[in-house]
Amino acid sequence: MPFTPMHLGFGIFLFSILPFLDPIALLIGTVIIDLEPIFYLITGIGRMHGIMHSTLGVIVFFIPASVISWLCYRFLKLDKYLHKYNIYLSLISGIIGLFSHVFFDAILYPEIMFFYPFSQINGILYNIMSSRTDYLILGIMFIVGFLILGIRYYLKYAKKKKAEENLDLVRR
Repeated sequence: MPFTPMHLGFGIFLFSILPFLDPIALLIGTVIIDLEPIFYLITGIGRMHGIMHSTLGVIVFFIPASVISWLCYRFLKLDKYLHKYNIYLSLISGIIGLFSHVFFDAILYPEIMFFYPFSQINGILYNIMSSRTDYLILGIMFIVGFLILGIRYYLKYAKKKKAEENLDLVRR
């Protein structure tokens, strides 16, 4: 995908409806595979969408996505804001984010071998929808996900504030 951050739309939306997932591993998973095209653009070695944009790429990157998530939780003290870090949820979240990236790119690019190394057939998902529709879906997921997260956190804040006010009333 020419605009890698579009992949974040899927991760934000999925976390908004499944808040038990690890959002850091999920979001990292949606974009980390694009290290391959960046490497290609800088060095000219390999292909723009080579074997990392496949099941093999998911296998290679899901552990680094979880490790980066763990480091973020540990050093940024994210347990205050998010659920406690869970290695299993982090691994699953990374895998989901990675597969979503490969899936949405496979719609846009015929050279992606989605099931590599199990199959070297490419273009399985190519053009099942237009690139415009692909971008539109990811953009809508981004907006809807942010709206759901905003509402969820607003309600959480309002509930906490109400509980504090009630506690103040009881103390008087």
